[in-house]
Amino acid sequence: MSLFSARPDSVKGANDVPPPRSDAAVNAAPAAQHKRVADFVQEAPNARYVFDSRREKEGEDVQLCRQTPEGVSCIKLAMQSAALFKSMQTIGFYCALPAEPTRTHMECNRLPKT
Repeated sequence: MSLFSARPDSVKGANDVPPPRSDAAVNAAPAAQHKRVADFVQEAPNARYVFDSRREKEGEDVQLCRQTPEGVSCIKLAMQSAALFKSMQTIGFYCALPAEPTRTHMECNRLPKT
C-alpha cells in the first residue's frame, strides 16, 4: 500500500497537527485603556495616529497622538506599546513603521471599509 494511494484520513498521523492557538490574550489591552483609545479615536476617526514605542522603553505607559487641522492631540495610556498596537488593530487601524529607517514611531491609519 502506497502512502499516496491511501485516503488522507486513513493515514495515521496525517492530521495530528494541532490548530494554531489564539493570541487574543497576548498583549491584550486592559479594558478601561482600550475604551479610552476607542473614545479618543472616535473623536477624529480619519486622522493619522502615531505612538513611539522606543521612547517609552517598554514601560507601562505610552502616548497616542493625532494630527488634525486644529493641531496635535495626545493621550497618555497605562499600557505597553504592543497592547496599544493590538488595540488600534482591533478598532480597524493598520499600524506600521514609516519607510524611513531612522524613524521609530508607529503610524496608524484607518483601514478602508469594504
